[in-house]
Amino acid sequence: MMWMEGSMEASRQHSFSMAYILLALQAHLPSLHPLDCEINKELNNCEPPQGWNLTLLYLSLLMFAIGEGCMRACIPFLGGDQFSNDGPKETQLKGIFLRWLKFANSLGALIGLVFLVWIQNNLGWAVGFMIPALIVLVGLLVAASGLPFYRTHTPNGSPLPRILQVVASSKKRQAAVVDAIELQEIGASNCVNGEDKSNNKIICTTQAEEEGEVIIRMLPIFLSCLLIYLPFTLLMTLTIQVGSTMHRGIGAIQISSASLIAIPTAFHMFMQPCYKRILTPLLRRFTGHTNRITPLQRIGAGSACGIAAACLATLVETRRMTVAEQHGLTSTKAGVPMSVFWLVMQFFLLSIMDAASLTGLTEFIKSESSPEMKLVAPAVQSILAAIAAWLACAFIQLANRATRNGDNGRGWLDGANFNRTRLDRFFLLLAAFELVALINYAFWARRYTKKEQSRAVGLSSTDQETK
Repeated sequence: MMWMEGSMEASRQHSFSMAYILLALQAHLPSLHPLDCEINKELNNCEPPQGWNLTLLYLSLLMFAIGEGCMRACIPFLGGDQFSNDGPKETQLKGIFLRWLKFANSLGALIGLVFLVWIQNNLGWAVGFMIPALIVLVGLLVAASGLPFYRTHTPNGSPLPRILQVVASSKKRQAAVVDAIELQEIGASNCVNGEDKSNNKIICTTQAEEEGEVIIRMLPIFLSCLLIYLPFTLLMTLTIQVGSTMHRGIGAIQISSASLIAIPTAFHMFMQPCYKRILTPLLRRFTGHTNRITPLQRIGAGSACGIAAACLATLVETRRMTVAEQHGLTSTKAGVPMSVFWLVMQFFLLSIMDAASLTGLTEFIKSESSPEMKLVAPAVQSILAAIAAWLACAFIQLANRATRNGDNGRGWLDGANFNRTRLDRFFLLLAAFELVALINYAFWARRYTKKEQSRAVGLSSTDQETK
């Protein structure tokens, strides 16, 4: 599997590089630009891109998605599998590598959000996209140069076909009768009742069935996490947009609105060593759990931070709207004389939610599934986060439709003027939604834990009877 991960990492770098080059071409060639318009006006004359321009834009975004998917799925395993699990020293080194990987990802994002945004604002978008393309090309060469030296393993198949096979036949809920030759081809047979030589059939419990049962048991947790992630996407996006309407100066230095996401990124980066050196000993003392807190507890703690962030966002937005009304700015899109650093605590809580809930789900899948299923854990987390982002768009549309009856027919989030929206009410709605999602998650998490404990007791009793 390692050679596949190394190749996919190289493919990821190539995909990123091509995406940046395509975007740089779009930014450089006037024929690929959209028509000029006054986008800052609430009733503007802007037209969406069409034809070849739109196709090229979607192609660039598609290549970004491919590169991001390969990166999230392969890099942790590519580096982690270079360490064996033979001794505690190797396990410790593997943990150090993964922590440095998270730190490096956050540091790279922070540098991009500060310096590349400055380059794009001052030197143009074409230069701003070509520089990342060159950097990624260098990364491609570095990743490709290491292919002959990576520790390699023979791939033993993907668990996804076996899981789909079980899902397709899950209604029968019976032991499968499968041809022995087919089982050898997929490498998934664990016989329990012997074989029938007359028709070359065997009755067995396959590895696919076990993996499928694990997925079915975890499915309520997945769906509950989907509801937890939805407010996070909206809170992070809207907090950054609100920050663009506030005073972003530090003395003579003005922070670009696109660089505001650097604040939660910096929090996320510096929380990695703090979590290891400060929070870990405290959590181990209070919970009594050898692994600090369980992945399910981490998800719940992250959701609680999401509720706190939404409530705090409601208070800060109420304060911002009050300042806007006092200065007569509700009918304009002018900046509100209120420091953007009022949002620091929101970003901090959202960073904890990001580090706890999103990472907690990946650890939960790794701790509860087979070795083959561990490989798809980051992919499952990314899929749920992507679905939550799509649902967030529908959530905004529903909230606008439901609130257009009052306030002169305007929805809470209608229009481009944030001084006229009712983000305070929307943030309060997100807090209520996150609370319901946490209660729902706590129910399914407790139920899952009890079932797993009962199952472990049953297996233990069976083993003792066998002995």
